[in-house]
Amino acid sequence: MLKYLTSAGVKRELGGTEALIRDIIAAGSGIYLIFAVLFYPEPILHRSISFGLFYTIIFMSYNTPGCKKRNSIPIADWILIGLSLSVSIYIGVNLERLLERTVFFDPVSTFDVIFAILTMCLLIEGTRRVIGPWLPGLTVISLIYLIFGHNIPGRFGHMQMSTTRMVDSLFLSTNGIWGSTMGIATGKVMIFIFFGALFRFSGAGDFLFEFASRIVGKLKGGIAKIAIISSAMFGMVSGGPLTNVTTTGSMTIPLMKRNGYKGEYAACVESCASVGGMFMPPIMGAVAFLMAEVVGINYGEIITRAFLPALTYFAALFFAVDFYARKHGIGGKREKPVERLINLIGRGYNFFLPLGFLVFRLVTGRIVAKAGLETIALMLVLALFNKRNRLSFKMVYNSLKTAVNMGVLVISTLATCGVLVSVIHITGLTGKFSTYLASISDISIIFTLIVIMVVTLFIGLAMNTSSTYIIMAVLGAPILINMGFEPLGVHMFLLYFAAMATITPPVAITSYAAAVIAEANPMKVGFMSMKVGLVAYILPFVFLYNPAILMYGTIFDVILAVVWALAGTAVLSMGLEGWLFNKDIGYSVRIVLVISGILMVQGKIITSLISAAVFILVSTFTIILNKKDLNKEALDEGT
Repeated sequence: MLKYLTSAGVKRELGGTEALIRDIIAAGSGIYLIFAVLFYPEPILHRSISFGLFYTIIFMSYNTPGCKKRNSIPIADWILIGLSLSVSIYIGVNLERLLERTVFFDPVSTFDVIFAILTMCLLIEGTRRVIGPWLPGLTVISLIYLIFGHNIPGRFGHMQMSTTRMVDSLFLSTNGIWGSTMGIATGKVMIFIFFGALFRFSGAGDFLFEFASRIVGKLKGGIAKIAIISSAMFGMVSGGPLTNVTTTGSMTIPLMKRNGYKGEYAACVESCASVGGMFMPPIMGAVAFLMAEVVGINYGEIITRAFLPALTYFAALFFAVDFYARKHGIGGKREKPVERLINLIGRGYNFFLPLGFLVFRLVTGRIVAKAGLETIALMLVLALFNKRNRLSFKMVYNSLKTAVNMGVLVISTLATCGVLVSVIHITGLTGKFSTYLASISDISIIFTLIVIMVVTLFIGLAMNTSSTYIIMAVLGAPILINMGFEPLGVHMFLLYFAAMATITPPVAITSYAAAVIAEANPMKVGFMSMKVGLVAYILPFVFLYNPAILMYGTIFDVILAVVWALAGTAVLSMGLEGWLFNKDIGYSVRIVLVISGILMVQGKIITSLISAAVFILVSTFTIILNKKDLNKEALDEGT
């Protein structure tokens, strides 16, 4: 029994009428979400309708753990489907009363309590089936804390909560389940998931791979560089590491292996490049939308300030694969191009123009969801004039149902996070945790940052990036902001570690997905991904101590920060790969280079100059030794 309670569900393989019904509901849900963006209904009504639709799809699509029946939907799940829809109906029927009542003052009916408990049970069970027990279990613990926490003595206890207050906070208001996190998920996020699905069905994956091949294919280790660029470009839209791995990785990983890369290294390159989609503007996954809401900064400003760190991250990956290829003698992709680059770019105008238009609309302050819809409309219009990548009605239909089926992960986790965040707020847990961290910060600020980093990575082991970020944004961000750090820098700090948790062992879901494609050892891929993507564990500290990398400060400060960051990533990659100016270097030199690279990335003038001087000395010494070795070889050949 315990085994089933602590497991995730398995996706059903439906056929016939049941599959058709699910697909029609999914496509209809997509159309409804578009309608909701254009003609936004009352938030609590919209979110409750979304709950009914998405949890219907969840209970149709996922088995309860231990159920062996995978090709049909059992009676029990049809009952759960009916109950999920009943929640939407209950909110709709009582909408006028809910809008007119005063939260925490007006009475709560017996049916309110019953439906609050029912909704919570459906939420927890549905989310468990989709992602496993970690987040739902944390939610159950938070509810137990809400109900019985007044019995806890000392700092972490709270005042006793009445049933009215709990039901009001979690169910009858736009907090809890119907809070802003679910609002973001059912609005902005789903629109961009649909955009990403449409982008994918239009052949973007193949085109971007071909485009990247023409740009960097002939360079040293060209296939790995193709993987990085195509994943970065696809990640601009998809934002999801797993989607990125399965889409671009299915092409790049086998090619890297055939080109001479070991399976583990091919998988780690693809997983690092795919997780970079969470950092890469303009979409950056669901987290950027959450960040705009939490920080109170315009979304256009966030994606603008996030660009240079993303550039630095992908540059680090580029350097890493370049030095690896040089060290192991791996060449580029030498096939003769079938068409000129300018013709290739012209053929892909229906991919580039929508992205450019989207960035323009977001930066100029357009409402995010409506900018997404406008971009989708532009993409559909452009597709009419592109015979090779023309979108048919079937493609649009498949994009709608695919986006909604992908969206169940986002909707379920963010709705569950809404409960968690609400409990944290009404029990005052944020202040209690902040007080604890403040006491640590009195000892050492760096130690406080490391504690928050470790907590973020730990929570992110079994959660998606959005869930991890929103929890830590509530718990950890306030204390760091109170310590004097730039708010956006703090939230970028949390975002990067929340994302890197997906490639950090022991539960590195993105690395493991890549390992499956590469038929490689998952744990080796995870640790190798940490090494190749090391700069992403360093950059978050730079955001706090040198926010010029986020474009805060003068133009000179920003340029200097970028130059040092790029130089540091190059030196760091040399040290990690053990390759300096065509010479294999020992561990002592590698350690010196790694430390020098880290200090350069930090961007502080004095430490960066000292690190640069150390690098020049080490390089000069290496070049001299290299020349001596070459002269000795020449003499040996002469004799």
